Amino acid sequence: MPLLIGRHGPGVPRGPGGSAVARRLVRDPVGLLQDLREVGPVVVVRLGTVPVYLVNAPDPLRRMLVTDAGSFVRGRAYDRARPVLGGGLATADGDAHLRRRRLMMPSFHRARLLGYTGVLREQAEVLAGSWRDGQRVELDVALHRASAAGALRALLRADLDEATVAEIDHCVTVFLREIPLRAVLPRFATRLPLPGNRRFARVAARLREIVDGMVEERRRDPGERDDLLSLLMDARDEDTGAAMSAAQLRDELVTILAGGSETVPTTLSWLYHELGRNPEMQARLQEELDAVLGGRPVEFDDLPHLRYTRRLIDETLRLHSVAWMMSRRARVDVDLGGYRIPAGAELLYSPTTFHRDPVLYPEPLRFDPDRWLSPPPREHFVPFGAGPRKCIGDHFSYIQLSVIVASVSARWSVAPAPGAEVRERVAGALRPDRLPMLVSRRTATRR
Repeated sequence: MPLLIGRHGPGVPRGPGGSAVARRLVRDPVGLLQDLREVGPVVVVRLGTVPVYLVNAPDPLRRMLVTDAGSFVRGRAYDRARPVLGGGLATADGDAHLRRRRLMMPSFHRARLLGYTGVLREQAEVLAGSWRDGQRVELDVALHRASAAGALRALLRADLDEATVAEIDHCVTVFLREIPLRAVLPRFATRLPLPGNRRFARVAARLREIVDGMVEERRRDPGERDDLLSLLMDARDEDTGAAMSAAQLRDELVTILAGGSETVPTTLSWLYHELGRNPEMQARLQEELDAVLGGRPVEFDDLPHLRYTRRLIDETLRLHSVAWMMSRRARVDVDLGGYRIPAGAELLYSPTTFHRDPVLYPEPLRFDPDRWLSPPPREHFVPFGAGPRKCIGDHFSYIQLSVIVASVSARWSVAPAPGAEVRERVAGALRPDRLPMLVSRRTATRR
């Protein structure tokens, strides 16, 4: 295989480049990344105008994300997200990231998570109570709206109307769809008066407008609220004693909207797609829910006992990883797997292709929750990242996923709608292109 020989040490395997790669990146990015995984544990390829190093194996990935995380910053994709996310937790690096993470962590401690469960369950019960026996449901749409509304109510105590929740979902979808392309374009191209740039600017402005309205409403009626919004508004810098500026507060809230509106509903969509294709797994899930819950609503203390439910969730996060591409940038010269990566280099890793590596997961394209009876090494499973920049809301996401699955599947069975064909749609997230399903009220729960 050809090598890239440079002043920084051993040759790095080189993948194909040029216009063919650019076209395939648009048409079939996951397939491209899977093919490049076969080239080597670290591969360099030219995407657009810049050489990019793809990290494909556990050891160099763990070094980049965990053991040598301080040698890297967020990278080009996050730079391109700044017009929407500003300088919030998702895009911050170094001391700024550490301060913001410490500030937000109390909202994700166990005591707070316990309190969120009831709010999340109420929203899930609204969804489960909205269907008719035998109804055809666009399940991906329903799950996106319900989970976004639940996260907003739990974290921000925001009761937004259905139209606003739908608008947030649309804005986040556009934002995530545009980021991968913007990451490989030269910066000047992102400023041209092109349709994609106009869409990006519109959704950024609308998300900021929605957040500003939430903050203004809270300032008018602060009350006694124990939620993330109040925590952020009351926070003071430990060095200066200053409160967050309006821009800082907006950045954190937009980050929450963007992060909380995609991972959970997309994972749920894929999970129910798999249950529809595997009725024996759906039956096992419902047997567990009947045994643990006995017909009552799910509580926080039930979650550790829903072991098959957790295996279903983990297998969905593995096979259908929502984030198909993540970026970093080397701050200094660094060694990854014996390859010298120069300071300033852009790096990517793909949780999707990583989790579909047959070396790590035998028969990787087979959906098998029972593979989690013997969990893989921690560094082989990174749906929420790893190390100091691991997603702060991972435990919250697991709780919301479990609560919605328990609330819905205790009452309903799902089956694919006749003639429906579901495909992966690669945008900023790996979504099903559509998910029409038939819902049937379980016999034991008919009223």
